[in-house]
Amino acid sequence: MSGSRKHKAKMSREKQRKKPPYMSILFMIIVIAIFGAAIYLIMSETALLEPVNRDAIKMTITMAGFEPNIIRAKAGQSVTINLINPDNSHHTDGGGVHNFILTAGSARVNITVQPESQKVFTFTPTQAGEYHWYCDSCCGGSENPGMHGTLIVA
Repeated sequence: MSGSRKHKAKMSREKQRKKPPYMSILFMIIVIAIFGAAIYLIMSETALLEPVNRDAIKMTITMAGFEPNIIRAKAGQSVTINLINPDNSHHTDGGGVHNFILTAGSARVNITVQPESQKVFTFTPTQAGEYHWYCDSCCGGSENPGMHGTLIVA
């Protein structure tokens, strides 16, 4: 191999090793876009969990159940609940829709909350006792022991 050919081969290998500067810039743009999207998703999920009524009882309902699943109230005093559903519509069971159904006692409530949304509602229990609520739109409905809660009225 002549000196000229060796020199050309060496130069060719060096060119292949050096990446053009726009490749580094493109890589950085992609990395920033990925981190930006991750931060956006985390922040939007956090914002979704913030209640719209800070004076209400914050209650979250997911495929795992109600949180909290016990509420204490006094007879004759109104109870305001900010029901938050962070589940998305891609759930195979019920499409992520949940509800709060309380049929026992004098306070009858049936509230449905769509995926990734929330509703505020108020009711007034008038009689002391223990009453149970449940979600009947998905998750096995009222038969699912995890989708229940208890209202204790004194």
